[in-house]
Amino acid sequence: MSVVVARSLCRRGQLLVRQGHKIITQRHEVTFRSTALAHLHICSTSSKSNDDNFIGKRAFSKRQLSSQKKKSQTHQSSTEVKTSPRTITFHDIDATDSPLTPEQWGMMKAGVKHPQDFERKAMERLFKNPNFSVAASLMAYIEEEGRKPRYGVLYAYLAVCVNCEIYDEMFRVYAELRRMGKMLDPNLLAILIKGFCGTHRWKESLEFLKVVKVLGKASSRHYNHIITTAMEHGDKQLGLSLLDEMVSAGLTPSDECYAAVMRTLTLAEEQDRVYDLFERMREDVEFPSQSLAHSIKEWFEGACGSRLEGVDLTDEEFHLLHDSVLRRIIHGKDIFRSSTPKELDRFLEFIRDQHDYDVVVDGLNVAYTYGTKHKKYSRTLLTVVEHLVQWLGLRVLVLGRKHMKAATSAHGAWRTSDMQTIQRLADLFLTDDVSKDDPYLLSATLSCGPDARFISSDFMRDHKALLDPFVQGLFLKWLRGHQMKLLGLSHGAPVFSDVHTFDIVVQRTQHTWHFPYEDGAPRQGLEGPDKWLCLKRGG
Repeated sequence: MSVVVARSLCRRGQLLVRQGHKIITQRHEVTFRSTALAHLHICSTSSKSNDDNFIGKRAFSKRQLSSQKKKSQTHQSSTEVKTSPRTITFHDIDATDSPLTPEQWGMMKAGVKHPQDFERKAMERLFKNPNFSVAASLMAYIEEEGRKPRYGVLYAYLAVCVNCEIYDEMFRVYAELRRMGKMLDPNLLAILIKGFCGTHRWKESLEFLKVVKVLGKASSRHYNHIITTAMEHGDKQLGLSLLDEMVSAGLTPSDECYAAVMRTLTLAEEQDRVYDLFERMREDVEFPSQSLAHSIKEWFEGACGSRLEGVDLTDEEFHLLHDSVLRRIIHGKDIFRSSTPKELDRFLEFIRDQHDYDVVVDGLNVAYTYGTKHKKYSRTLLTVVEHLVQWLGLRVLVLGRKHMKAATSAHGAWRTSDMQTIQRLADLFLTDDVSKDDPYLLSATLSCGPDARFISSDFMRDHKALLDPFVQGLFLKWLRGHQMKLLGLSHGAPVFSDVHTFDIVVQRTQHTWHFPYEDGAPRQGLEGPDKWLCLKRGG
């Protein structure tokens, strides 16, 4: 049974960790047009640390990445052909998710009041809402015009590359900025520090820090990423030295920086350094955020050397659960109360051919969770699918009912354009309107392997009751590690419930006991308590 370090609320953060692949190439200069058009994908603005809290444990295969990239490029190519004659304005940049043609950029520039500053303002807009494919097409347009990008354009383009983790292009922009002699801007140096700290060349960020210190403009953001990266690479001496320097300068470390230090300093002889951080918080009257409070509790739990059982099932347990769900829930006598033999056969054939999804989405459940108030069901579902596919690079299956497409209109609750986009980004399986899709949701997720997860707020009580007592325990354990719920939308991005990384049962190690306990907080469905009592006997 795999185990994880005991932690405060003992939860992984928000959904789906972004895939960690980073393409690093040798340092060489090529034209921006050729390199920019080589990268066509959209990314999130979340920081690295936030992303690391977000779903999924497995890295995606090269085959999956290649397939998704080809699909994206095919769509983008067709989009360019269809949209080129349409009138496009500067305000369309935020709504654009595909690269624009030089003709479209020229049309947009011709419609602004101050065309001489158009490229900088356009790239700054893309910096605030990073979209690399669109930014790359703007760079290609500038080159086709026979002009070189100005500093303001390169600065914002560099920020887009860093936020989207396009590091090979970042290195090329950096080389161009060095050639231009534009290396004394503290804001630019902060972006370079963040970017280089995401690559194997992270120690070069120390040179940027030296420059900004000479300028007398060093701030917390110039230190945080270097300290965090140094600790993550096991260079404790460097990380702690910079931390001391930062604190002595009256600068406050970020939550991610504090957490990285605590994750690394776990030996008994190192605990005084962590206590010094806590004393500083006391002296400066700093209040840790909720995420930092979790890290602090995790450090105390981890310092006792105790470990908790994870939610991962063994291969034998997973196959038992999968077979039981197929036998008792999918093939059971109750299934035809909410489906038909023909529909069941169609689903089983579909899932046999397509069984490598990362996430399975309960389409109606997600749409109604947040879209009911304004009756924008399809728009809510599209927002979630776009986040999973375009920002996180996941392969998604959406399960729904036939009326989701049959009832579409230009401006109704189920918009035709939204459903068409969803079907382009993800696979869509629709059941009859009288059918219940929960059995299909569970079966599809399990058929995709132990790393697949699903999004639904259904409690699954009825399905649990159909299983044998022992399998019910496996079912609960699997649900806690694989079910996510849409809590709402924040600034246009979906917010999901936490996913447990450990089993919620009384646990014992050689010297400690861990008890999940009720604290009076209301719980829904099959959720377990999120407070733990850790006890260790003296001696």
